[in-house]
Amino acid sequence: MKKVLLVALAGLILFSSLLFFPASVSARSSAQCYDDYDVCRGRALNMDTGWIKITLYLTVCDVSLGKCLILG
Repeated sequence: MKKVLLVALAGLILFSSLLFFPASVSARSSAQCYDDYDVCRGRALNMDTGWIKITLYLTVCDVSLGKCLILG
């Protein structure tokens, strides 16, 4: 049961990263990446939902920052 839950959670994170991250049109500076990250974290932490949903949104923010820094 734990493996099924782990695979489902990994699939959900992968699906949400493909769904919510737009393709980069132009190169962005790292300052813009961190500004977007701060806004994303702020919105996630101000949500009035359960801790699981907030944790997923924070994970999406972290993955988005990594993608922005790596891909430019």
